[in-house]
Amino acid sequence: MPQASDREPEFQQLVTRQRAELRQGELISEKLAPAEPGKRPSDDEIDEKYSRGEIRIVTEQARYPLESVTDLLDSGNYKLDPDYQRRHRWSRVQQSRLIESFIMNVPVPPVFLYEWDYNQYEVMDGLQRMTAVREFYANKFELTGLEYWKELDGLNYDALPKKIRAGINRRYLSSIILLKETSHGAEEPDILKRFVFGRINTGGVHLSPQELRNALYDGPMNRLCKELARTPALRRLWQIPVDVESLVDSDQPSGDEYDEIEEAGLAEIADRSQGEAAEIPPAWRDMTDVELVLRFFANRQRMIEYRSSIKDYLDEYLQAANTFEEEVIEELRSIFLRTLDLAEKIFGDKAFRRTRRESWTAVPSKSIYDACMNVLSRLLGDADVLVGKRDAIVEGLAGFYSMNSSVFNLRGQTRADVMRREILFEEYLRSFMAA
Repeated sequence: MPQASDREPEFQQLVTRQRAELRQGELISEKLAPAEPGKRPSDDEIDEKYSRGEIRIVTEQARYPLESVTDLLDSGNYKLDPDYQRRHRWSRVQQSRLIESFIMNVPVPPVFLYEWDYNQYEVMDGLQRMTAVREFYANKFELTGLEYWKELDGLNYDALPKKIRAGINRRYLSSIILLKETSHGAEEPDILKRFVFGRINTGGVHLSPQELRNALYDGPMNRLCKELARTPALRRLWQIPVDVESLVDSDQPSGDEYDEIEEAGLAEIADRSQGEAAEIPPAWRDMTDVELVLRFFANRQRMIEYRSSIKDYLDEYLQAANTFEEEVIEELRSIFLRTLDLAEKIFGDKAFRRTRRESWTAVPSKSIYDACMNVLSRLLGDADVLVGKRDAIVEGLAGFYSMNSSVFNLRGQTRADVMRREILFEEYLRSFMAA
């Protein structure tokens, strides 16, 4: 088998093809010139910077009686869905166990708020806790799946015994407020609040890399990725229900059913639950769908400025791509939609999947997605020819994967592995165009 070094001319040809496809202003290396390393400031300079209060968070603390949470959230002074919030919704069991925590006086972590104007707040962290309290006081759900107060299962707030209600009403929800005084300039508020959001969400709960990107690097490209992630074709090909948002508000598992799904103790519920309703696809919950869109755009030039860590490269790309001109953003939108449409027309439900042991894998693969989408985006001008040959293309696909199983086993993720998959996939499709 040829070594990677023997294929370098072939790899360089692929890099040339990638570069030729880029739009003016799309190359991120032009936006991420490495900064010149400077000398370390003196201790006196560092002390002076600290004394000036640069990069210092200004906070205050508050406690809200649980009875008042509904009025607070309904006052219009609280923004409940900032762009960096997670796609996370607690099940009824998770909400119930939070209420059980209050009944038992289990310490519940504070919510984090950002004061973006006087007496105007964004909920940075703790939305699910606040929502659970509001919905419970509004009798929108009955307690279910409790661990220590099972005799209260099936009761809403109004149906609780008098002393239990009185005990809950004595409890408080603590908050830490990031004050407007934290920022010193027009651009600093967003930077600082996202910095804080990233820090408070990397301790007790696991955030996916894309959830962190969404929190820390919002901008035109990030918003485009979230928009395109809703494309019905992407959801169909990645086995995400087209109406997935409606599932978030559908009936949730309860009691023993929930325990089978998630072994969640009170400590987990009191912090930020790791569990989710079983019917909500993980690819939507952890924003894999958004990352898929980002990968497509980033992979258009990954081999030009190769990074071994795809996570770090996507972080770097998104920050740079958020500065793209509107015309570039719109061109990329069109390229993605046309490429995805072509993938579905040619491969149908076999797009982004491969064969293994003479059968098709049940779930799609990011590595197949990367190769397929990259190649098809360069063949958009030949879309009609490829669609006309789709039956033959799909018929030969299993044999193609079998013949190249060592390349498409997906274990290899080096530069050579990634480029070889793309080169082989392009050769396969072009063989039908020449026929």
